[in-house]
Amino acid sequence: MSGLKVITGPSIEPITLSEARNHLRLDLDVDDTLVNTYIQASRNWAENYTGRAFINRTMQMFLDGFRIGDSPLWEGMKTGPYVVNYSNIIELGLTPVSSLSSINYYTDDDTQHVWAASNYYVDLISEPAKIVIRDGGTYPTSLRPANGLEINFVAGYGDNTTDVPQAIRLAMLQFMAYLYEHRGDYDGNIEAPSILRGLLEPFKVYRFNNNPYNTIVRSGIA
Repeated sequence: MSGLKVITGPSIEPITLSEARNHLRLDLDVDDTLVNTYIQASRNWAENYTGRAFINRTMQMFLDGFRIGDSPLWEGMKTGPYVVNYSNIIELGLTPVSSLSSINYYTDDDTQHVWAASNYYVDLISEPAKIVIRDGGTYPTSLRPANGLEINFVAGYGDNTTDVPQAIRLAMLQFMAYLYEHRGDYDGNIEAPSILRGLLEPFKVYRFNNNPYNTIVRSGIA
């Protein structure tokens, strides 16, 4: 199993209060607190829908161990020792990734150790980003039963609002306006307008597995 933990959250929102007020055509600041709440809610919804981080934040990803690689199909009987081959790839659970600071592992007595960077290559170009074991690289052993591997990285498009793709920012503005215009209304349907899904669909990360950190396929453009 795997888990994600936010160490340092985003310092700003992808859209500013001024942009939100202009989009809503608000001249007064009496609703600023409410608008700020809707900005945060729209960002949370868009990030959950796409599976992406928009503004940089520091993350920790924990793994119980290493994924066993696919075994080739055999015909007939197979003799010899049973050998477990681990996958040489670890996919990071949030995208995009701008940097990876360290990978630590914990032995069964809960002692923290640094996994030497000479054992792996960090691929930040692929989506999702991944850690690839180098030729001759070795996995840590004697991991504790749960959360034995700790990966520390920064996820997000950047530290500025303009680093976030414009289509994502537009979708956030539209969803924020939808929440503002329908505040207090409830008709049993809380689905976002379909136009928002159309704006975000090219950025959505699809996960074809019961493990969200394994076999991730993304649809659309970067």
